[in-house]
Amino acid sequence: MYSQKFLITGHKSGLGRYLYEYFGGAGFDRSSKFEHILSEGVDVIIHCAFNSAKEITSNNLYQYLSDNVFLTKKLTKIPHQKFIYISSVDVYPKNGRKHSEDEVINVNKISGTYAITKLMSESLIQNNCSNFLILRCTALLGRDARANSLIKIIKEKSPALTLSADSEFNYISHKDILEFIKLAVEHNLEGIYNIASSNNIRLLEISELFGKKVDFGTYTYNVGDIDNKKASQILPSLKKISREVIKEFSGSAL
Repeated sequence: MYSQKFLITGHKSGLGRYLYEYFGGAGFDRSSKFEHILSEGVDVIIHCAFNSAKEITSNNLYQYLSDNVFLTKKLTKIPHQKFIYISSVDVYPKNGRKHSEDEVINVNKISGTYAITKLMSESLIQNNCSNFLILRCTALLGRDARANSLIKIIKEKSPALTLSADSEFNYISHKDILEFIKLAVEHNLEGIYNIASSNNIRLLEISELFGKKVDFGTYTYNVGDIDNKKASQILPSLKKISREVIKEFSGSAL
């Protein structure tokens, strides 16, 4: 289907698996022989892999950095024509402002190791790759998506969450990311794009949507106000609201 040779990290699960099934090429994980790929090179790298450990301590910090930041640096050394990185809107500070791609981010205002690590990888890519595409994504929904609060609400009879009912998310589908990447490869898009739906939704609204009585927790997460204008002009399906994305997901993927 594509003449380009793809290298996709994190190809055994989640979004990486979904993209690998479509684009094919070479998959990359911890057991892959890096030297072989380094000598041959590829056309397009799609970097999805991420160590998603929740509890980071002094005991596992090095492994966390190795799986995330150090791996990204290694991948930038592979000869390639285009580097696509799956990042997160969590790189934006939680300050109540609308966040667009041209924002200069104050690293001291970012909360959490996950967000800092994502931004560090972005910086490595921007400074080592001449043709890069960074996709700052909101919460992902798809057949192989990791379990999250939404999936628990849909699947479990009596869901118990650590997050509060007022926690606010924005959802996009694996399919929308695939469609955006297809356009990016076809038209050689470069730069940073917020891949988000056109509005957010609270967990309470989701529980009501599925008629579930949920035992909510106390921690409130807020994805923030994400400007998706730049990306939705290229892929109009991103103009959907989160509720529509959820309905599509629950109707076809579960």
